[in-house]
Amino acid sequence: MKKAVFFTIDSLLASGIVIVSIVLIANLYSVEQRSVNVSYASQDLVRVFSAMTVSESSNDYVQSLVQSGDITNTNNTILEQIGNFWAEEKNELARNFTKNLTEDIFPSNYGFSIVVNGEEIHSRNLPVKRTLVSSKKIITGIAKAKPTEGFTSRVLLSGIKSKKTSAYSYFGGYEGDGNLTKILILPNDVISLNGSYLEVDAGGNFDFYINGAYSGSYAKGTGGGGAMAADKWNISDAYLSNFAPGTNTMSIVFTSGNQYIAGGFLRVTYTTSSYNDTQMHGTEKYMFPGINGVINLYSSIYVPGELNGMAIFLNYSSDYTTFLRLGNITVYEDNPNGTMNVTLSNSTLSALLDFSSFNQRTMPLRLGLTNGTTLSGNADVVLVSDVSGSMDWCSKINNTIPSPLLSVPSTKGCVLSGGVWKWLYYNFSRNFGYPNYNYSEFNKTIWNNGTNDLCACRYNTVCKEDSRKLDIYINSSKQFVDTLFNIADNKAGLVEFTSNYGSVYKDDCTGSPQTTIPFPESIARFTNITDNEQLMVNNISTTKSWWGTCTCCGINKAVELIESQNAPLRKKFIVLMSDGEATVTCAQQPNSTAIADGVQAAWDACNKGISVYAIAFGNDANFTTMQRMNCSGGQAYNATDTIKLQAAYQKIAGEINKLSFAEQTANATGIKTSLYPNSYIMFNYTPQETEFNKIPLSFETERFGNNISSGILTIYPNTSALDAKVTSYSGTKWTDKLVVNGNTAYWLSDYGQDYQILGDPFAVNIPVANLNEGNNAIAISTGTNSTNTANGSSDDRVIYTLLLNGFADYSSVVAKSDGCSWSVGFEDGTSSTINIPRTYNGADACSFSSQTYDADDALDNAVYRLFSNLDIDKDGKLDVKIDENNLDVNTLTISKVPSLWGPLIIEIRVWE
Repeated sequence: MKKAVFFTIDSLLASGIVIVSIVLIANLYSVEQRSVNVSYASQDLVRVFSAMTVSESSNDYVQSLVQSGDITNTNNTILEQIGNFWAEEKNELARNFTKNLTEDIFPSNYGFSIVVNGEEIHSRNLPVKRTLVSSKKIITGIAKAKPTEGFTSRVLLSGIKSKKTSAYSYFGGYEGDGNLTKILILPNDVISLNGSYLEVDAGGNFDFYINGAYSGSYAKGTGGGGAMAADKWNISDAYLSNFAPGTNTMSIVFTSGNQYIAGGFLRVTYTTSSYNDTQMHGTEKYMFPGINGVINLYSSIYVPGELNGMAIFLNYSSDYTTFLRLGNITVYEDNPNGTMNVTLSNSTLSALLDFSSFNQRTMPLRLGLTNGTTLSGNADVVLVSDVSGSMDWCSKINNTIPSPLLSVPSTKGCVLSGGVWKWLYYNFSRNFGYPNYNYSEFNKTIWNNGTNDLCACRYNTVCKEDSRKLDIYINSSKQFVDTLFNIADNKAGLVEFTSNYGSVYKDDCTGSPQTTIPFPESIARFTNITDNEQLMVNNISTTKSWWGTCTCCGINKAVELIESQNAPLRKKFIVLMSDGEATVTCAQQPNSTAIADGVQAAWDACNKGISVYAIAFGNDANFTTMQRMNCSGGQAYNATDTIKLQAAYQKIAGEINKLSFAEQTANATGIKTSLYPNSYIMFNYTPQETEFNKIPLSFETERFGNNISSGILTIYPNTSALDAKVTSYSGTKWTDKLVVNGNTAYWLSDYGQDYQILGDPFAVNIPVANLNEGNNAIAISTGTNSTNTANGSSDDRVIYTLLLNGFADYSSVVAKSDGCSWSVGFEDGTSSTINIPRTYNGADACSFSSQTYDADDALDNAVYRLFSNLDIDKDGKLDVKIDENNLDVNTLTISKVPSLWGPLIIEIRVWE
């Protein structure tokens, strides 16, 4: 019985547990199912209302709103239309619109609400009993108090009424020597000529002709010109009519003085209706000047992109060898004997030139006659030469031993003791390494000391011909003088130093020697600074050797000769040569040793503006000391043999000629040549970029007004530079270097260290990529060689072309685009009223100068930005004259632009 009862109770408990479990599971499933249904309802409604448009709805109320005009865009989605009503603050329409679309969708036991940016639009206010689910949708382009569609406009110029700009014809750094012809090109649609201006550094007085018509006489110096400064003349308006559209030929006919132009330009200012009056991109033609006299041209060309091809045509008449050099490459040279028509093809030039070296670089150009010019210098040079006794010794020739003599001349006069002979033999063997090859004898020199005839006894080495150090020095220094005097106006002097004492004998040079002081300053001989080359050669040829070595004495004497010239503007040089060490001190340099006195004397000279070159000659010379003595730009040379000594003197002479070069002038006497102005260089290139709808206008900076020469070029906002040229009046020098914003844009030494063979640009181009918006720092200098840089001219400036934007792109989206009647002023002082668009007949009045316009009007916004582009200096006046016929206007209607405004969030909440 107990077992039966227990079994029955266990069965009942188990059954109860199963029943409870079933009930709980069923209830849980029911809650989960309800939650899932609510979530689906919220998500599905957002999905459907985001995709369905108003036109796709068959709801009667919705269709009535379309018919009544309350809904204007049936392409809006349901959610967008709810957002539009909310943005337009049509809350009642938004509520009714939402209610009519949603009431029949949700079951009656579901509560729901539509919320826009936290504001409830419509709600079925049932209490929340169970799950509340929210689904959201982000919509852009809609915001309160903002239009749901807007307008954007752009305006661009299809042409212009007129603009004032200038055309230029540039002279090279030097164009001569003779009467000149230049070309200037004006556009074919010139409306009027406003003025002309001529600025040149001329060699003399001249008459000016425009297209063959006399256009005034101009006297050098009457227009403010001078050294490295130009005369400046406004050409009389009476001659303006001599210019014509198209190609104009100008002639400069010299009436007195030198016949050249050393830089300058002609400017003609005109008014044109041409939108873009510059030449086509991709092709350039450099026109050579016409020269009737001596062809002597220093100039340059510029390729503003990547050079693809080049051709040269020369038409000239000459009986002399004529050459053309681009950079440092001679592309043509011939002795024609008459008139020549020469064409250099692209294939010929591409074989000679590296075309890539022309890309965006100013390339020096030189056209002239071989031996057709004379170089002038301004050097005062003193040869300071050691004539101590050791200069009489034999020297190595190319580091080889000279052959011995077969016989020794008999000794005359002074007789050497055996001990002296032994000393000489030992010294030669030790120092030169070839015993038995050198023989010595005393050489007597008779002079009168005021009381007795004295015989100076000194040894005289007998060497193979031209192997004696003194002979090698004589030959080398004569070559130095010859090279130095190749440059006109250079001068030279001579100082030969030894010591102030020596052994002499009385009368016939017999008996006991006595010490005498024939050279109180230790100067054996000197020649004052002179331009007489033959005098210098004669004196050098008679040089003799003596006793000791007073190096400081020689340098001090050279300084005395240089200072006696009283020529502060000339370049000053000392060329010191010694074959040993200093043995005599100087009171002017009171140091402890002769060597220290020599070094100090050299630096004393340098401190007075004298450059010291030092040559150590032979194995006995102290090169280390000589290195301490070169200063102020000088150099030291270790000439251990004949060849090295000759090379040292020649190199120093060439260096001095470069450093002291003053000018180059034509040898016009008896020479008659002509270069005809139809000669040209044509080149094709790939431009850096193509500019769209740009208007070119020419400008000039103020003259730099300083000799540094430096200035500022300003590139205005919303413009870009088409080209920019820095002018450079270099006078008798060369334009050496152009630096833009700290970066080198041109350096003549890139083409060679010797400027005398190179062209000289007057207008140096700035690669436009080197220019920045705002202020750009410009500095240009001159020089006579790569190591001798000088200042520029106060007349230097920048002449440049800016490109104005002839369009204003689409404006920001605003509520309307109606237009306005604009009041506009121009730089020429005139003003105009322009209706934009042309059909505008409203009452709105806008003013550019006072910035009066409707910022909510897309067209007004675009027009104001266009006018701002055309006002370079921001003075409220347009630099280009336009009217409504020159404007193309485009307006777009914009809707559903994500970036316009917003976003807003539409939220659908559903609960049971």
